[in-house]
Amino acid sequence: MKIRQTRPRIVTTTCDPVRQRLLVISRYVENIRRLARLADRMGHSELGTAMMEVAGCMERMSNDIAVSATGAIILRRAARLVGTVEGLLERQAKLSVLH
Repeated sequence: MKIRQTRPRIVTTTCDPVRQRLLVISRYVENIRRLARLADRMGHSELGTAMMEVAGCMERMSNDIAVSATGAIILRRAARLVGTVEGLLERQAKLSVLH
């Protein structure tokens, strides 16, 4: 009977920045689309349309954004866009509940 020797598994914890950026881009696209639908429901159809266009562009260009040197800048601006629109729509939703 042969005894099998097991080798310890080598776990690599290196993070692939391109994969991480692609994941972040897909989450931003989901959030931007959610905000676009919310803006449409709240009567801001122009904002909703513009947000859908941004989401579509980010989705089409996701590979370019992930590998480019300026990808981090684009992601920061997308994060600010999401935060700004969330704040605007949240404020408007609160005002509509009060009235």
